[in-house]
Amino acid sequence: MTVATSVVVVAYLTRHLGVAGYGDYATIFAYLGIFGVVVDLGLFVIGVREIAKHPEREATVLNNMLGLKIVLGGLVFGVAYGITLGLPYSDIVRQGILLGAVSQFFISLNQIPLGAFQANLVMYKATIADVIGRFLMLGLVWWFVRHNGTVLDMVVAVVAANVVVFGINILMVGANYWLRPLFDLKEWKKIILEALPMGVVMVLGAIYFRVDTLILAGIKGSEAVGIYSAPYKILEVLLVVPSIFMSSVLPVMTAALARSRADAQAIFQKAFNFLSITALPLIVGSVIASAPIMLLIAGGDFVESGPLLKILVLALGGSFLNSVMIYTMIAAGRQRQLLWPYIGATVFNIVANFILIPSYSYWGAAVVTVVTELWVLVASTYLVYTKLKFFINWRVFGLALLASLVMAGGLYAIQTESLWWLILAGGTIYGLMMFLTKAITKQELLDMLPKGVK
Repeated sequence: MTVATSVVVVAYLTRHLGVAGYGDYATIFAYLGIFGVVVDLGLFVIGVREIAKHPEREATVLNNMLGLKIVLGGLVFGVAYGITLGLPYSDIVRQGILLGAVSQFFISLNQIPLGAFQANLVMYKATIADVIGRFLMLGLVWWFVRHNGTVLDMVVAVVAANVVVFGINILMVGANYWLRPLFDLKEWKKIILEALPMGVVMVLGAIYFRVDTLILAGIKGSEAVGIYSAPYKILEVLLVVPSIFMSSVLPVMTAALARSRADAQAIFQKAFNFLSITALPLIVGSVIASAPIMLLIAGGDFVESGPLLKILVLALGGSFLNSVMIYTMIAAGRQRQLLWPYIGATVFNIVANFILIPSYSYWGAAVVTVVTELWVLVASTYLVYTKLKFFINWRVFGLALLASLVMAGGLYAIQTESLWWLILAGGTIYGLMMFLTKAITKQELLDMLPKGVK
């Protein structure tokens, strides 16, 4: 539901704002996204892990995290806007960053009630709030489009939706206890010391995930950003899947590691299998149907985004599988060992983008994104193998890859530009192949879902 509404919002934005206008919109949130991760500081995943270990401290941990985030948010987003005064951004982008900072502030605060939901495996509550927020945003975007709204109006829609989502989640946590900010400096110090390594990793990840958009905006301008950001936004929407899934697995994995390595290994394998059978058909299907996907979602002005999607979607597989490795390391308390791979990835990404974007524009940025994501996947997999001694059984992955390739052959044979027929045929072929090869049983599929992972 949330993925569908997000796609519809993108369709409205791209068609109404056009290539340059959507480029400004994307620049605003790419810039704010980096500072939003600085405010998060890794508190969300560390909070979930700590609550899973010490459920009796839930209220203390979350209330102090709320107080810490309020202070950090005010400081960081104030600095973020101040920096824009020295950057070559248009007045629209600069005003959008000031306005959008309110949205990012509430997104950051919303991680606190989400932490309570994740730790207690009641994410359906967050889903309710998220669906309401998405529909509110869709309604506001539709209204602004009808009234010839500007880029700043669309930013207002995002702000309103995130404020409402935060309010709903706070009320739902209130069924157990009321979240209120605490300012216990000793507790803050303990939280920061524990979360800082993960926070640095997340900031580095946000930089290499978003800095290409900012470099592209500075060198090539808003239209290039618009062409690049349309397919990139599709990836962002799809990346909600591994994020939600692995966040739900995290407390279960943490508890399993406390019991036995065998239990944790089993959960690790189930998570890897689930995200493999989800990612592979998405990648193959998007490569084949990239042109009709972008035409349907973004419209005729974004035709050149179709070939870009073929490249960028390769990074999707890396991100899906990398989430298994990262969250496993976090559950084991080994997040510090992720620092060097992420430092290397960030330095490479920035340098490579500055080298390639002047000559190859968004094509260079797309290639750098894929290489960076694959590097992080290889490095994190190596760490899981060497530090935790977790092994991957490649059977399900191999059969899912085979099913995806057969699906690709079938879609090429169909020779249709209808996206709906491609989705129907692709899903049928993939599902049939998974059934015929006995890649996975119904019970195994159910066991892969967070509540079924034991």
